[in-house]
Amino acid sequence: MLTPTTHRFLDANALADELAAHVSQCLLDTLQYQTHATLAVSGGRSPIAFFRNLSERALPWHAIAVTLVDDRCVPNTHDDSNALLVRTHLLRDQAARARFLPPIDWSGDGIAPTPEALADQATHALSALGGADVVVLGMGADGHTASLFPQAPQLLRGMDLQAAKGYLAMSPQTAPHERVSLNLAAILGASHVCVAIGGGAEKHAVYEQAQAVTSLTYPVSYVLRRSGTRPQVSVWLHD
Repeated sequence: MLTPTTHRFLDANALADELAAHVSQCLLDTLQYQTHATLAVSGGRSPIAFFRNLSERALPWHAIAVTLVDDRCVPNTHDDSNALLVRTHLLRDQAARARFLPPIDWSGDGIAPTPEALADQATHALSALGGADVVVLGMGADGHTASLFPQAPQLLRGMDLQAAKGYLAMSPQTAPHERVSLNLAAILGASHVCVAIGGGAEKHAVYEQAQAVTSLTYPVSYVLRRSGTRPQVSVWLHD
């Protein structure tokens, strides 16, 4: 098992700035040996400062595709849509030139597509890109990452490293909305994985436990304690 590189900060803004610089360099490194790079980001409120900082970076955004680690099965105008969050806070300024391929981009018209159909479509689109190169994850207070929730009935499928890399439908038992999420194989298939963890004693305690033992109780532990030399995993914490 390789230990992730850990970066600690006193406040969220400092973390956002340094994480944006790190992700920018990872994307530039990727573009040294291929013509395009794919960045998969997470939703929620915590990444907003990171998104805004990254959006101002002078990167070759025309060669970068942006997608999401996961999203809720809601219309793309819904307040809970991660696609809406990315369009609002990341795909602006310099990053307005990036190509956006969200796993869920349903307008709300007509019959709602099933989570399984959405996952299949998203997997096909990601495969056409060659998979994600740089992945930015979060971590919930229950140890979930992406939408790989501890109590979800599809968790074992999501954590199967022998599965084809892509998305799957997830049904969280402790959070609203059906989801579509990258599986563990797709996450660990990236070159660089960053895990950003917000402040608070509860999350820090969960992080310490997940770092100590690989367990389905804490799905993020499979990222923190991955074996092999790929991907390069870094953890970003603020106190």
